[in-house]
Amino acid sequence: MAEKKEIKLTINSREARGKEGDTILDICRANDIYVPTLCHLEGLSVVGACRLCVVEIEGERRINPACTYPARDGLVVRTDTEQLEKYRRLMLELIFTERNHFCFFCAASGDCELQKLAYQYQMDHARYQYTFPTLPTDTLNDFLVVDHNRCILCGRCVRVCAEVVSSHTLSFANRGWRTMVVADLNQPLGESSCISCGACVQACPTGAIFSKTSAYRGRTNEGKIIRSLCSLCGMSCDIDVLIKDNNIVRIDGANLTRPKGQLCRKGRFEQVYREAPRIATPLVAAEGQTIKASSWEEAFELARRGIEAYRRRYGANSIAGFASSLCPTETLEAFAKLMRDTIGTSLVDTLDGSAYRTLTQGMSKFSKNGQGLETESPLESILKSDCIIVVGCNPLQSHPVAGCYMLQAQIHDRAQLVVIDWQQNSLGARADLWLRPNENGMGDLISALASMLNRRGKRSKQTQGAVSLASAALASGLDETLLEQAANMLAAAKKGVVVYGNGLWGKKDAACVRGVLELASLVHSNGPKAIALKPWGNSRGAWELGIASKDEVTDAKPKLVYLLLADQEFGGEDFVFRVAEQAEFLIVQASYTSPLTEVADVVLPSPIWAEREGTYISVDGKAGRSKRILEPLPGIKDDLEIFAQMTQRLQKRRPMLWKR
Repeated sequence: MAEKKEIKLTINSREARGKEGDTILDICRANDIYVPTLCHLEGLSVVGACRLCVVEIEGERRINPACTYPARDGLVVRTDTEQLEKYRRLMLELIFTERNHFCFFCAASGDCELQKLAYQYQMDHARYQYTFPTLPTDTLNDFLVVDHNRCILCGRCVRVCAEVVSSHTLSFANRGWRTMVVADLNQPLGESSCISCGACVQACPTGAIFSKTSAYRGRTNEGKIIRSLCSLCGMSCDIDVLIKDNNIVRIDGANLTRPKGQLCRKGRFEQVYREAPRIATPLVAAEGQTIKASSWEEAFELARRGIEAYRRRYGANSIAGFASSLCPTETLEAFAKLMRDTIGTSLVDTLDGSAYRTLTQGMSKFSKNGQGLETESPLESILKSDCIIVVGCNPLQSHPVAGCYMLQAQIHDRAQLVVIDWQQNSLGARADLWLRPNENGMGDLISALASMLNRRGKRSKQTQGAVSLASAALASGLDETLLEQAANMLAAAKKGVVVYGNGLWGKKDAACVRGVLELASLVHSNGPKAIALKPWGNSRGAWELGIASKDEVTDAKPKLVYLLLADQEFGGEDFVFRVAEQAEFLIVQASYTSPLTEVADVVLPSPIWAEREGTYISVDGKAGRSKRILEPLPGIKDDLEIFAQMTQRLQKRRPMLWKR
């Protein structure tokens, strides 16, 4: 692409430089010339709705909005004349009188762009009559409140929902003073297609849309913003965390309109507040298996005695360790060293080890040379694709930002979206084609599609048993004409990307993973482009360290289990609960109470995500580093310190361990 030609303008009697295609507002901001705006947000389309950015242009008969006026070489512009300031004050007064802006009640007071402009223009009264309309307030969403009385109809929320999130949930309804921002067909936000990503909250310049989790907890100028990354799902989105008095006030995307600046409900809201009680002190099992508070020394000593007793009686491999892949790489590495080097057990695994085994076995069968996780593609390839095939996963639920990438590619870049999933899927209704096979027909369906593409001339270096159209239709329960339609759609792809995930992990279907990679090699002209949406924020980092076991640790039926749960949310359906129930001695290192901590023999309190720092590897293999945001609660030790102290105690006692 040819570089844009430089242009020169004269703004407020000084030279300003820009590029062809820039607006006057773009050039003003690039040259540090202040022009007020309300409806404008960098990265979104421009609409010129608020009229606050108006400027005088030599040769023009009237004032013009700077955000929509294309800059030209030689233009002479004024942004700060007396007439312009009077006009802006007039626009502010009209905005205030149109709706009910009572700043002293508003959750955004102190962080409101409209309020700041009112102070800037010394607007202590309005010359026009207030209309005082009675408009509804929508509070049904779990995280968001929409107060239409404070809306200035700037459209920033509507545009960010369409252009960044690609959800298209929000739009305008009605006309004149009755105009409102509505969700879908004027439904309550909590009953609409809203995915609760919160982009509209960050985009809103007033208190019209605000967060339930952050309201009235503090203003930006009262706290400190720390840049870090979200460690929940492996997308590694950049976050700006506002803290006040060692508490999290809110979490924003570091740059809302750029890649990895958008967040999801998990990263923006669920990390701010968690209902489960925090573990603030070590716990040990007392008589009758009830759990009681203890000192660190007592907890360490009980854990040491348990480990030594089982190692002496049954051998080191009677002990197993499971680690959460929400922990940073440094923590996981230290845990593996404690288990393998100090305790001497080979039974070490991650809580998502089953997903690792399914994925790597499938990759190994596909590549036939042991090639592993490096076969995967960067997340940005979704945005550059012409066909996206989603297999056995629901990204809008598990990895919402990745799901939004897919919608963005489909809506804005006209990529075809094909969903192959037997389960309910949020992307299915938005896909160009949704194939819903029988639960056990996924493998045959994938193989049949690959065979059909091969017959259409899309030859792959890989070969596997061909499946006929009739047999695939029978096994999957789908109509043959639907399979033909899918094959035709995939055959037209030149830059296809396959995204797959938890539906295959749950089935432990390595053969289907191989089939997915085979399909990926057929829909892209330069080799397979596939992305596995791994379960947790550092799953790939844990797997690359070799912590996940190649064999099922649970088959060994360990008698003592050391569980590094950290702040991972626990559900009673997890396999680890069954392992913990079978164990005779259980050590849990966790941040929050759960059914596991209730049955543990020793509970060691662990820092939460905001109290630790470390390295995380994203689903596509890129390293990032999270920062410590909060100081740990008094008495909480760092995970690395806990492992060091356990190691010290076990090594100190080791000479006595093997005496008969």
